[in-house]
Amino acid sequence: MIKGIYTAARALDARMQNIEIVANNLANVNTPGYKRELPFSEVMDKYGNVQVQQASDFRTGELAQTSNPLDLAVSGNGYFVVQNDNSLQFTRNGKFSISSDGFLVNQQGYRVIGKKGAINIDKLQSEEPGEITVSNSGEIKLGDQTIDNLLIVNPDNAQEAARTSGENFILGTNSFTSTPETEFQIKQGYYEESNVNPVKEMQDMILLNNQYDSAHKMINYMDKSLDEANQIGKV
Repeated sequence: MIKGIYTAARALDARMQNIEIVANNLANVNTPGYKRELPFSEVMDKYGNVQVQQASDFRTGELAQTSNPLDLAVSGNGYFVVQNDNSLQFTRNGKFSISSDGFLVNQQGYRVIGKKGAINIDKLQSEEPGEITVSNSGEIKLGDQTIDNLLIVNPDNAQEAARTSGENFILGTNSFTSTPETEFQIKQGYYEESNVNPVKEMQDMILLNNQYDSAHKMINYMDKSLDEANQIGKV
């Protein structure tokens, strides 16, 4: 009986965690470049030990046109690289802007990385004002002057990368390779939408809530049965 309560409690906890994951997916349905989190699942390793596994759905979202020259999307394989104070991160969110100090940054203010390092447009903008263009291969030009090429990478194991609170993933040291130019195209004036399907998430939420209620009822039933057994034992 005690073992049954423990098993049901584990199921209750797992359902609650998965409900939180689905709720987070729904909250990010309009977040550019967001990759859907998959519910926790238990898998058994070769030694027979049960492990909890968390994964992300890295399928590509739809591309939305904005005509903003600083909105960029990767069509094909690869991810943009951005840098905050502590880490390099990879992302499919290409809604960029220019910071007050002239760097190309994402919506969080993280600097976008090119093949030469953090991309700074201000260095040339004062000398040669002009239109910013980005080629299919990721070459960034201001007028006729080349600024840098976007660094587009493939993580060695994206599923093992730590997810940040948003749509980015932590990029470990030496854990990625540059994506060949034949495997992607940069689309200027577009951004990638979230790959969350709200209809599917709502279906998952209903299913998980039903499973949570069933596990909760099971615990109450076994707890009541255990209490009755204890009362009989006292007679």
